[in-house]
Amino acid sequence: MVPVERENAYALREYLHRKVIESAHADPFKSSFLHFLGLSKDGGPSFDFATLSLYPRCAIAGLGILDETVSAQDVSRLLGQAAKIDSTPRPWVSDVFGVMAVKWMAAQMKDARIAREFENWTSGFLAQQASGDHLNIFEKDIAAYIRSGESAVYASACVPLFLHYRTLRRVEDHQNRMSLIGRFMTELRAQAQGDASTALLSLMVYVFDQVNEDVATVPPKGWSLDDLLGFLEHIPVGLKRWTWEESGRTRGAEPVKWPVENEYHVQNLLYVLLGPIFNDIADEVNLQPVGQKNPRIDLYLPSLHTIIEVKYRKDVKKSFPALIGEIAEDASLYRADAKYKDARIVSFLWDCTCATQEHAKFKEGVLKIDGINGCVVVSAPSTMNE
Repeated sequence: MVPVERENAYALREYLHRKVIESAHADPFKSSFLHFLGLSKDGGPSFDFATLSLYPRCAIAGLGILDETVSAQDVSRLLGQAAKIDSTPRPWVSDVFGVMAVKWMAAQMKDARIAREFENWTSGFLAQQASGDHLNIFEKDIAAYIRSGESAVYASACVPLFLHYRTLRRVEDHQNRMSLIGRFMTELRAQAQGDASTALLSLMVYVFDQVNEDVATVPPKGWSLDDLLGFLEHIPVGLKRWTWEESGRTRGAEPVKWPVENEYHVQNLLYVLLGPIFNDIADEVNLQPVGQKNPRIDLYLPSLHTIIEVKYRKDVKKSFPALIGEIAEDASLYRADAKYKDARIVSFLWDCTCATQEHAKFKEGVLKIDGINGCVVVSAPSTMNE
């Protein structure tokens, strides 16, 4: 294949999609697999199911996309066949994607006898194929899923993500999933340059689409936690132009002042600044109650799995030690919710007292709190201090 030079991941996705559409149309299982993954551009595969041989009929039926099905007797008949005839491997020996679909077909039967027959059937060829050089790492991972299910360990990122998005084996740990997504993008580019099978490329296009829906492929504009902290810390640069007029700027106009008088004003300001960058931003997110406590997240960025906890220091009555205590309590409440137990937490303090001499010590204290990943302190513009 001619090397593909596409820095844009979406252009690469479109290229691969066209490629698999062109190569799958004449193959009943490949076209069915595309339809199963939601990648077909037409109404679905077109072929006469009844004329297919036993193996492709069982595999396609396992995808669950047709009204057609196979009987338990037919499944048992397939599972009773040897892997070779006169030393010639049968079609399924090197076709892990088809065998995976047969696994699903067998599972649909909900029959312990068929489950045992499937294990015996795959034991005649799958382990040998996986241990040799016949399969690439992705195919070996599919083979591991077929053989071991929940206990399988995967070398690729694509396969566990595929299983996650098909709800076959969820990757519940968010940081682990983010790591897999980063690796997957590298795998996608590498396979586009090689001779990957149509089924594998179809799988990769599907995973790419699911990742895009999940977290916009990577956090918006490729942001990391450090990028977010850097952005928040530079907010004072923009505050130099914060509107606080002593007299009207135009003839007859009243002077305008934009006061920031409480915590939710700061929260709204951050939403305005971050919303255009993180289109998945959420505010006032209610968590699971903890006893009589009903914790609520100020701002949440799903694509970074990061909570922003907003604090407001109006005057010296609110001490820095008291603020540190509040932040520690909030963090512990967030961790009590299973969905956010591994979320990163950034504390953002708006200080109206201009106590800049205290900020370094405050940040040092906040960052010692277990589970706090960043602390930003911004002083209100000096013009606000009348």
